[in-house]
Parts: sequence; C-alpha cells; structure tokens
Amino acid sequence: MKYVAIIILAIIGISVFSFTMTTCNNASDQAQEHVIKNSFNSYEEFQEIYNTCQKLNTDLCNIKEVPESDKMFDQFSKSQRITGIRQTLNRWIEEYNGKSKMWNRSLWKSKQLPYQLSTSDFSCY
Repeated sequence: MKYVAIIILAIIGISVFSFTMTTCNNASDQAQEHVIKNSFNSYEEFQEIYNTCQKLNTDLCNIKEVPESDKMFDQFSKSQRITGIRQTLNRWIEEYNGKSKMWNRSLWKSKQLPYQLSTSDFSCY
C-alpha cells in the first residue's frame, strides 16, 4: 500500500511538472512572437511616417508651383492649402520624433532613417 501511494504521488508529480514546463514553454514562445511582431511593426511604422512626411513635402512643392488663379483654389485659397499641409507635416514630424525618443521603439528603427526630423529637412516647407 505504501509503495502504491509513492508511485501514484510520483506520477502526479511528474504530470504536474511536465504540464508546468509545457505551459512555460508556450508562454515563452508567445512572448517571443509578440516581441518579433512589435519590432517589425515599429520598423514599418517609422518608415511609413517618414514616407508620409516626404509625400507631404512633395505636395507642398507641387502646390507652390500652381498659380493662385487655378480652379483648385476655388474653395480654399492657396495659402490655406499650404497652411493645412504644413500643419499636417508638423504633426507627423512630432509623432516621428516622439516615437524616436521611446527607447523600446527606437531600437527597431532603420539605420537609414534619421533619429529626429525637423521642418528644415523638407525643402518645400
């Protein structure tokens, strides 16, 4: 009877141990997947913000070349359109710079991208 109880306790102990190890391994794998996914998203996010800023700069260049009398400016004046694009560009620059200062995000930013952006980085601002 004594040996049967020891064997049963040993089987229960081994079962609990293997269940715990499996659960820990699954949690560890999920945590690694989460880190990899977040790092990839952060890498893409910086690139997308930078590309958006470049696009807004191109839009500013294009609008500055269009004459004030163009039909494009019937509803909103040229200066209003330029001001709106500049404000949008400023918001994206602030977002980029704010995220660059976060140590966990800046680790995953491409080395080809600048650490911080400024309006002076854009030729048509």
